[in-house]
Amino acid sequence: MPPSFNALQIIAEIALGIVGFSAILIGLSRSSDGFTSPDNFRIQLLTYSAFGSMFCALFPFAIFGESSNEISWLIVLWILCFYSAIGLLIFPKRMILLRSEGHKDIFPWQLCLFQTSILLIIFLLSILMILGYIANRDNVYIGCLILFLIQSSVAFIRTMFVRVQ
Repeated sequence: MPPSFNALQIIAEIALGIVGFSAILIGLSRSSDGFTSPDNFRIQLLTYSAFGSMFCALFPFAIFGESSNEISWLIVLWILCFYSAIGLLIFPKRMILLRSEGHKDIFPWQLCLFQTSILLIIFLLSILMILGYIANRDNVYIGCLILFLIQSSVAFIRTMFVRVQ
């Protein structure tokens, strides 16, 4: 069965709103004052996560036809897996680098573990779905997209309210 298109539509709309907020932040970062490296990182993380949620919510509309089949699911799940793997390769390393540059107050270990865990959970769940260990792919897939939304929301809130002095 293809993912619940109503739930995917709602997720895509929420993600689009977060992407819109990130565009405002990106515009502000281009002002004469600019943003610091930690702020730029958080904007990139929230943009990455929001776009991931938005596009992964839209792919099933394009890939699933009248009937669901294994190939459609595999395409959607491999996209999700690949996208989360890219995030795992980029963001944890950059968080640790920013911590080592003296931004430990902006990136406490708990936050680093939380943000990295979200990407890792999405990656592992997508692998388990690809391998067939998770039968209820619809709900788990939607759960993964919600995790992307949570990640981008945390990055957005921290960008707005926890600033580098």
